[in-house]
Amino acid sequence: MPRTRKAKRGQFPIESDQKEWTHSAKYKNWVGKLKKTKKIQRSAKKDLCAGEKGICKNNIGIPRKHMPQFTLRRAPFSQNPIKKFRKYVKEKYDVKSRFGERTADELKPSQGEINRGRVEALIEDNIIDDMEVPIVISKDNYIIDGHHRWAAFRMAAPKKQMKVVIIEAPVKDVLGMAVEWGAETHAF
Repeated sequence: MPRTRKAKRGQFPIESDQKEWTHSAKYKNWVGKLKKTKKIQRSAKKDLCAGEKGICKNNIGIPRKHMPQFTLRRAPFSQNPIKKFRKYVKEKYDVKSRFGERTADELKPSQGEINRGRVEALIEDNIIDDMEVPIVISKDNYIIDGHHRWAAFRMAAPKKQMKVVIIEAPVKDVLGMAVEWGAETHAF
């Protein structure tokens, strides 16, 4: 019988014979960082997830600084990292992906921090009518990359369709594969 460690709700399995990516050094290092992360009280003035009216209810608790990033941070934006990740998960794990559309109301955050100032700047820059890079999501509609873009839509146009790339695996698998693949993680 395959060996699997049962994870507590909101935590990631440390090892699983059924999920090859859990054995990679990158993944194990990432899980170690998650375990050391302490919960910080944030102001609702700065963080859209903070407080009773926060928009990140039922997130899976990954700090923003540890979330995989697929988009380049300099203009012009490129879909190359997304394209490369899609190719990687298809070739290595036979996980399919596809383009689609979702409304902000249909998506769920996986992180529990969203910078209000960054979201307001995206709205001011007209992200609602001019979103170049799709949001990367899991098959269960959790956001993998694009939380701030999602929050801008949620605040300004929650029923408008957004471009998404759907990775056909559950959120924890997609996050684990992204880390094992080498997606950047960083705070901004």
